[in-house]
Amino acid sequence: MSKQPSILVGIDYSDQSKNALLAASRMANARNLPLVCYHVLDKEVLSQVKNMDAETESGILNFAEEKVAAFIREIIGTGRDITIEVLLGNPFKLTLDQIEKHHAVTLVLGSGGYSSEEGHHVGALASRCIRKAPVEVLLVRNYQDHPFEDIVACVDFSENSNRAVHRAATIAAQDKARLKLIHVFRPPAYAETEMGWLGPAFPVVPDDDIEKNLRERLESFAERIKAEYQLENVTSEVISSHSIHRGIWQALKEMEADLVVLGTRGRTGFKSLLLGTTAEGLLNHTPCSALTLKPEGFAYSLF
Repeated sequence: MSKQPSILVGIDYSDQSKNALLAASRMANARNLPLVCYHVLDKEVLSQVKNMDAETESGILNFAEEKVAAFIREIIGTGRDITIEVLLGNPFKLTLDQIEKHHAVTLVLGSGGYSSEEGHHVGALASRCIRKAPVEVLLVRNYQDHPFEDIVACVDFSENSNRAVHRAATIAAQDKARLKLIHVFRPPAYAETEMGWLGPAFPVVPDDDIEKNLRERLESFAERIKAEYQLENVTSEVISSHSIHRGIWQALKEMEADLVVLGTRGRTGFKSLLLGTTAEGLLNHTPCSALTLKPEGFAYSLF
């Protein structure tokens, strides 16, 4: 088995799956990596087929593989380095198996569209993969049938958010997109709780100097990224908000962004834990496609 990295994309024939395939294909071409397309059959449904012996199961898998191949030909054509996998079992476990088997560096999945003020929750499989898959995960919305045009990278000046900016710049160069770096500044006198935000319990220290320093730092970062990736349009903005994820969400709406890129991290700093409240709150209501990057050394076990 080759240890060459690959781009892995899930196929389920939906519109969002179609757009995920388009995005994965662009990414594979830009990075000169093989594309692996996988489809998971529901074992519980198939178990209801009468006389389900090994020969019947094999015939169903072969039929499904032909259907996946036809779907791929219709969307992105032929003449590419593409592997097709049709699998039977638990979708999440099989996704993790495929990541390991094909040394995937990116997992691309489709996700539902944005249809209300409160956004659209991601699906169960996508949500688990964003939290626990050991690779970056790109969620593609069902209206994203074209290259990305406006990309937002979320910056908190941590190591992982810096990695996210570089990935965002790579995709901006790939798709010839505009790139915007944003940092959400939350006044230090405020604290968030599960029920909202609390007002200051002590006099508010003027934060104009803090915001000015953040703007200068972010602008400098944006200029370096623009030069390094030879991008035409890179901007930056510091946004003041009492809630980081709401500040990002509002910015994405106002910019009409079609991709947000952000690093994730565990609540307590342990790299095997969950996303963190900012990323988790944002991704459950994101108004656009999203690429999430795990910290270096992230690991997750089913047991």
